[in-house]
Amino acid sequence: MAIAEWEHCLQYCDHRRLAVVEENGRGVRFVNKQQKHVALYRVDDCLLMEGKRCDFLFLVLEESRAFFVELKGSDLEEAVRQITRTVEQLGKKLSGYRFEGRIITTRVRTPAVKSTYRIKLEKMLRRTGGSLVVKVNWDEVEV
Repeated sequence: MAIAEWEHCLQYCDHRRLAVVEENGRGVRFVNKQQKHVALYRVDDCLLMEGKRCDFLFLVLEESRAFFVELKGSDLEEAVRQITRTVEQLGKKLSGYRFEGRIITTRVRTPAVKSTYRIKLEKMLRRTGGSLVVKVNWDEVEV
């Protein structure tokens, strides 16, 4: 069941086999072979109107998995802060969910040293059993 108070930002809630989140040539393909119940919410300028926030929230409802998705140019540090802030703001409504972070960039600037912000986000996600994945242009996730 989708989250009722977020319904105005719901893009879909169904059992589709392939869910694609895409912007400006970057995106994530969620492959849903078992046709689990999934939902996609627009976060940026819908669920959250102010401050730092990621682009999308993709939920695998029967597994209680939440994917916080940020599609970014090359500013990895900013993308990390956006996901962190979104998890802090929306995480309370997703109690019991495993949080996964997905950052898709056009390129990653060097040096790819882990910042304190990234380490903080990775710890935050690990506490729920999740992780952070950073990819260039596209990612594919089996749900």
